Amino acid sequence: MIIKGSKDPIDIEENSGILYLVHFNLEDKDLVKIGVTSRPIEERMAEVLKSIFKQYREFPFCRPKRFRKTADVYEKEASLLKHFKNYSYTTEKKFSGSTEFVDAPLDEVVVVYEELVKGVITYESLMGQPPYP
Repeated sequence: MIIKGSKDPIDIEENSGILYLVHFNLEDKDLVKIGVTSRPIEERMAEVLKSIFKQYREFPFCRPKRFRKTADVYEKEASLLKHFKNYSYTTEKKFSGSTEFVDAPLDEVVVVYEELVKGVITYESLMGQPPYP
């Protein structure tokens, strides 16, 4: 079954989608965007970049670092964002996806992402772990 009326329809029977990490240089900072989509990553990033351009009148550097289809995608995204909540970054201007940025070392976010997607750690166990210092 597909949810209608959403830009990112997700199969609710599987609760699956693409969990992604994208490295951005925005507002003179290296940031990581943690997000979910059911569309190709190129489409989602085009949407985000268009939204950023409307606010800032420039396109920032951006490079997808990880994007994999996974089950329980919303729980995994939420657990990553919660795990790195001490690094949460609020952009000066609002745009599509602007609430999902962290100002954490990219390599550290990638390690946690990989462990979560590969099942080395679960989102339940991740919620009890302290974030990287």
